[in-house]
Formats: sequence, C-alpha cells, structure tokens
Amino acid sequence: MRHRELKLGEMDRFMSHCDKHFKQGDCLVIHPTDDRTPHIDVLVYEPNEKYPFWKLVTMGASSQRMPSSPNTIGNRNEYMMFIDPSENLHDQNVVGWYYKTLLSVAWYPIESQCHITCGHSVEWGEEEGSDMVCAFIEMPQIIEEVSFLRCKLGLLKEIVCLQVVLLTRAETERLLEIGPEKFSEFLYPEEGTAHYLCEKKRTERF
Repeated sequence: MRHRELKLGEMDRFMSHCDKHFKQGDCLVIHPTDDRTPHIDVLVYEPNEKYPFWKLVTMGASSQRMPSSPNTIGNRNEYMMFIDPSENLHDQNVVGWYYKTLLSVAWYPIESQCHITCGHSVEWGEEEGSDMVCAFIEMPQIIEEVSFLRCKLGLLKEIVCLQVVLLTRAETERLLEIGPEKFSEFLYPEEGTAHYLCEKKRTERF
C-alpha cells in the first residue's frame, strides 16, 4: 500500500485548528525516531487556563485514508489524549509512555488496513507498570466548540479529530457489557463528573 504524507500547508492548517480550539499556541512537536511511513508527529500542548490538562495530538495519521465504512463520521482520523496536569510530560520517560500508546492506536488502522471511528476500541495485552489494556475511541466532548471535531485541509480532504480514552481490564469488560453508546454516556454524563483523562495507572482522578 502506498502511503502519502501530509503536506506542509496541511500541517500548518491542522496546527492552527488545534491552537484555535485549545486557546493556545507554541506546542511542542515530537518527531518519530523510526522511518515508518506515513510520518506521524505528536503535538504536545501544556495545561492552560481554558483546558487545564495536557493535550497530546497526532499529526500525520490522517494522511492515510481508511477503507470506506457505512457507519462513520469520516475516513481520515487524527487522535488525541487528555492527561492530568500533575503528570510531568517534560520528563521524557513520562511522556514517552503516553506517546508510544497514542501512536499504537494511530497505527492500528494503518497496519491492519481497517476502519476505526467513534465507539470503536483497540485492545492489547497486559503491560508491566500499567493498568491499561484498551483504548476507547470517543468524540472530544470536553472541548467546548463542536467545530473542533472536523478540520478541513482542502476541497476534498477533511480530518476527524477523535479522543482516545485508556481503559483498565474492568472498564473494558464494562464497555463490552453495556456497549459503546452507554459507555460514552458514562464518560460524558449529562450531569456529574466526566471521565476523560488518560492515565498509566488508574487513580481517583479519572
């Protein structure tokens, strides 16, 4: 399969889209150290007044158009994690785990040549030092403006911005039991506490 890359102008438009909706600029860009294609960077936004948590966002996964699917909101995705401000993502060892996990989700549809969208999940095996075994794909409902969901790169090219929520084994079993729609309501209830922060090991902050 031939992989395309995002053009410089497309990357600028996507970064501007994130800057606008996160209400901040000057993100850090982490470049991949391997030579896999497509080239997927990760943007790191620090906690700010509007959104007081870290934001990690892929940039480049959307260069690969996924196979068509009848029940989807788009065929080009970028993915993001929201992480508690108490985590020191200036520490390479700390940010490295989140970076690796986010990229594993971004690479899944590319390497599997499949389609993933909101309500889908990606599972992996038990990992030493972490409680997380699954990523649930959600719409980034914590971001105030609904227009954040879509970023138009050109006349016929549009990105869908999706949130990755990491789950423990017990939470994954609950997802399988109640289904993605009800689980989404648990993550973002109409009233009460939303559960959207990613963690390496589960705490009460989630």
